[in-house]
Amino acid sequence: MEHVDDPDRAFSLRMTTWQWRHLDGAVDSEVSVAAESGDPHQVVQTGSGVREAGWDQIAHWTPGVAGSGNWPTDDEEVAVKLSRRQWEVAAQCAAHWAAVASSVGHEQEAAMLRSVHALVVDGLHAESA
Repeated sequence: MEHVDDPDRAFSLRMTTWQWRHLDGAVDSEVSVAAESGDPHQVVQTGSGVREAGWDQIAHWTPGVAGSGNWPTDDEEVAVKLSRRQWEVAAQCAAHWAAVASSVGHEQEAAMLRSVHALVVDGLHAESA
């Protein structure tokens, strides 16, 4: 039987494309920094999986196929299915890059990432209940 806190258990969260794109950007930044610094927290593989899931599920991107995939409009609501471990990494990335954005005066970006972080954390808590 699958335990609700199983890190491999997958579930979907709904958000706008705009929110996903900000989350994707935070994960991308985290993966890039981790790859350059030797991946001390083991986020490259999981973070890359988060990004690839979004490309596949939202934009319907096919690796190696030029011109495949289009992002829906920013206000369109989308559902993304990730493992609990992937959602946890995504939440950590959103929180980290919200703090970075705030520290350099990019308050709109920080606010967006904080709201996406809250959405993901709420989803994680709801799946644990």
